[in-house]
Amino acid sequence: MAIVEGPVTDRTKANLVRGIRGKPIPAAAVDAVVVQATALLEKAVARYEQDVAIGEVGDGGSGVASTAPPAADRGPTGLLYGRVQSGKTAGMTLASALAFDNGFRIVVVVTANNLALVRQTANRLKALSGPRVFSTIKDGAEYEWVGQELDLRADLARDGLVIVCAKDRTHLPAVIRFLQEIDAASVPALIFDDEADAATPDTTLAARTAGYASAPAFESTIHRNVIENTAPGEQGESLRETLPHHAFVQVTATPYVLFLQRADAPIRPAFVHMLEPGPGYCGGREFFENYDPTRQPAAPPIVTLPPNEGQLLVAARSGVPQGLADSCSFFVLAAAAHSLTRAAFPEGGYKHLSHTSPRIDQHTRVANLITRQLRALRDQLRDPASAATLQAFQGAYAQLRGTLPGAPPLAQLLAAAAGSIAQAEVVRVNSESDEPIYGPAFNFVVGGNILSRGLTIEDLLVTYYVREARTAQMDTVWQHARMYGYRDELMPYSRVFLPAHLATLFRQIHASEEELRGVLLDADADALGAIPILTPAHARPTRPGAVEAGALQIYRGTVQQITPYYLVTEPAIVGQSAVQIAAVLQQNGVVFGAGEARQDRFTEVPLDVLRGLVEILPIRENDDGRWSTSGVLALLRATEERYGATGVVYARALDPGDDPQRRRVHGVLSGPEVAMGRATGRFVLALTYVGNAATPTAWYPTLLVPPDLPTHVFNPF
Repeated sequence: MAIVEGPVTDRTKANLVRGIRGKPIPAAAVDAVVVQATALLEKAVARYEQDVAIGEVGDGGSGVASTAPPAADRGPTGLLYGRVQSGKTAGMTLASALAFDNGFRIVVVVTANNLALVRQTANRLKALSGPRVFSTIKDGAEYEWVGQELDLRADLARDGLVIVCAKDRTHLPAVIRFLQEIDAASVPALIFDDEADAATPDTTLAARTAGYASAPAFESTIHRNVIENTAPGEQGESLRETLPHHAFVQVTATPYVLFLQRADAPIRPAFVHMLEPGPGYCGGREFFENYDPTRQPAAPPIVTLPPNEGQLLVAARSGVPQGLADSCSFFVLAAAAHSLTRAAFPEGGYKHLSHTSPRIDQHTRVANLITRQLRALRDQLRDPASAATLQAFQGAYAQLRGTLPGAPPLAQLLAAAAGSIAQAEVVRVNSESDEPIYGPAFNFVVGGNILSRGLTIEDLLVTYYVREARTAQMDTVWQHARMYGYRDELMPYSRVFLPAHLATLFRQIHASEEELRGVLLDADADALGAIPILTPAHARPTRPGAVEAGALQIYRGTVQQITPYYLVTEPAIVGQSAVQIAAVLQQNGVVFGAGEARQDRFTEVPLDVLRGLVEILPIRENDDGRWSTSGVLALLRATEERYGATGVVYARALDPGDDPQRRRVHGVLSGPEVAMGRATGRFVLALTYVGNAATPTAWYPTLLVPPDLPTHVFNPF
């Protein structure tokens, strides 16, 4: 099972250091990525041996797939969980190199249906030394592998093959046919689903599981092409079925929809590797963690706009909105300042990004407004030393000096900008435009959905962000953070212009991501269980159509108490747990006999004790109440930093005459008991017992939640 570095890995590392197919990467950084790629591949190989077959991959693996079906019916599903713009493609590249050195002979990368992203991904993977690399980009009428099928089939076991494919209803079937032609099923495969939460999940799931008459009969097309195809005439026509001996690794920075699937769903990760970024990465922590909406003006790199900036932009009848104008002025000064540190503009110039709407007509409107503002800037910079021009840029200059106190004099910056402002470009990036061609100095990029995933915008200094939906979707918004990346040097020159409520939303999603990563670090690697997603107010984790109808549980402060509907009294199920629970309570000083006042029964205990009690409480199978043992445990684990390492336990006898068999829709606690528990401000596990205090025969649990508990969503099934 051990993973070894072989010739493909060694040569690929050298290519990355030399800058083959990209910017040179320091050797130490490459070595750091190899360590993480090795950890990922070790998990993939271990799961492959468990779920597919032994001896085909890993150190000494045969590189040959037997004709036997996978041991667990399908290959394992894993997750490479990176951060936005953190270099996940480098991780995939080096994991692929290691895979070829350890018996895998095919690597397939499916990615978003975006020509620029497919080209970017394929180009980076061509740093691999050894296997042939093809993509679904067509320079002519046919795919680049056409006519080479016989040679590729003959060379497959020796050289290996990489295919980068857009998630497209035309390209995916073409790749499947190609794989069938070269007998790809005869070798072990590694499939990377890049941006796995986009397009691959079944977007018909909610409608079909709700039983709507209008619901489609089968899963959505891309899901069928990638995961499993049951449509008439298409049975088995999916990547995972075409390559039965495979490991399937999802790659994303926003895995919310994946963790909200049932535990046995084919896109629910069974193992996770969190890819940590290298030195110089700047993400949510640097941009939004310290944002304080009560502070005015906001601390850099945030610049807050009026809450109606988006509406002003749409109307824009009275001229360019002030926020957009200010962002353009700051960008010109910041770009000029940074260019002076390197004595030149970077190749491809600096970038100002306007992310305002998914609508193409709005891109045209914004591009026209920026063009109008550029005309005004050019007019001002015709005489950069004039008092009027100096005065016009005073606000932008003060903003720049907030993070760059040693900035060159304003007159020097204006003179530098004046020499290049004539070459400023307004570049639209959407489905109606070609790949962006940037100018040499100032580039104003306007776009929507195509800018939302994966695409790297080099030398981005300013983001003007006013895009919002009626109900914000966490994974969509977080993927809009194109300002993140390895940009430590650029941070003093960088700003994000956006309304305060959107800055707050980004800060809340950052908090959700940090909590999720903490939960995954603590989770049992062999049984991930329920994974709660911290969800901001007025937002949802993901698109509801891709989640099973009625499957999600929501825990939040307004819920007050979490209970099962039924008390378990059957001795065969309760076993020794009733006595064990009583013993744990006694060991921790929890009073549960007669004679004590209710307010004196609330006892502080270590959180580990509270969790241990939850673990041994018997719950009826398929109980349809709010209680989920894995969900409660995950919630306690996720919120420990917020509420501390202790909880509260409260215990008493079940009320006399309470029918043990009844359905307890409203639980068993009285209003005063709930109020006293909630007043502690922490989680309270309230336990009521059947029988006598010395030898209880059953316990009924209630979890009282803190009143300020933020919303958490999870799938308990």
